[in-house]
Amino acid sequence: MIAYVFPGQGAQYVGMGKEMHDHYHTARELFQKANSILGFRITDVMFEGTEEDL
Repeated sequence: MIAYVFPGQGAQYVGMGKEMHDHYHTARELFQKANSILGFRITDVMFEGTEEDL
């Protein structure tokens, strides 16, 4: 089993997770599932948003 764990509050940065998204099909599927569950594209916020948005 593989788990991806991100640090806690305040450790986010624009672009976080993009390399995994771009290089791993399974990660890309999980990000797309998160977009669907949330009802908005969290990947847009993560990959291209502002630090304030994060």
